[in-house]
Amino acid sequence: MKRFKNILYVLDQKSLAKGASAGKVAALARLNDARVTALLLDDVGHYDILSKKLTGKYEKVQEMIKEDHAKNLNQYFSSELWDNINVELDLSPTSGFIPVIQKVLRDKHDLVIKEDSRKKGIDQFTMRLVRKCPCPVWVIKQSAGDFKRILAAVDLEANYPETEALNQKIIELTHSLAQREQGEAHYVNCWRLEFESWLSSPRFKLSPEEIISMKSDISTERREQLLQLLQKNTIHCKEDQIHILEGLFLDVIKNAISNLRIDLVVMGSVGRSGIPGFLIGNRAEKLLNSITCSALTVKPDGFVSPVTLD
Repeated sequence: MKRFKNILYVLDQKSLAKGASAGKVAALARLNDARVTALLLDDVGHYDILSKKLTGKYEKVQEMIKEDHAKNLNQYFSSELWDNINVELDLSPTSGFIPVIQKVLRDKHDLVIKEDSRKKGIDQFTMRLVRKCPCPVWVIKQSAGDFKRILAAVDLEANYPETEALNQKIIELTHSLAQREQGEAHYVNCWRLEFESWLSSPRFKLSPEEIISMKSDISTERREQLLQLLQKNTIHCKEDQIHILEGLFLDVIKNAISNLRIDLVVMGSVGRSGIPGFLIGNRAEKLLNSITCSALTVKPDGFVSPVTLD
């Protein structure tokens, strides 16, 4: 996997203490010969109290924060785990998601990695990164083990160039990560027969057999679409790695994660206004707020962050 070359590794006090994601980030950086920039988020409440006690000494407080960051980060990266990896430390006092995204824009990072301590869902800071960061955001759960079973959630319903390009990113990442981890990739698409209750109502009078036939046609079409997408990207997989499932997006993906014992889900996140598809926007956020596995979220081509450098 040679995609990510300029990684921003966002740490906080919890992740600094646990270090659960360190091995995964180091392995990814070493494989890609990538540069890792480490950024330690400030405990806003702690430094607000300190600032009030040292009224009129803003510069001194800022210098104390930088010294504290340097001490903590140097200790974190002193392990031989990081040997021969280009690690840069950003000691700037940072709180909130806007300065982080501005750093991504300014320094052209191609991946943000954030460790998450919650057993279920993600925190608001991380959700804001997912929504507004222009590059992929990888949320690694502190409880995460090896990424041996990886799930690609693809949208085959919306026939738009942006959606097709996003699907391609998702399956490429899933395939390459599974190869790197010597694991197994799974590809899932969910679908529904719209207005099914209407079709069987007295107004339309479709028989159960006709509805079953319509559903079979949809399922067959989706499978063919997914196979074509995989073949286009020279990805070969077994039949049991392809999952065309009927149901609501949130239920289908959560069940697939559970039933397939998925360690990492790769999915689309918030896109620019006007791009349709159920992997974009609110439904994707609901999934991120409910899953217990790690997630790698990617943006459609053409996404422009609302955060600017101005």
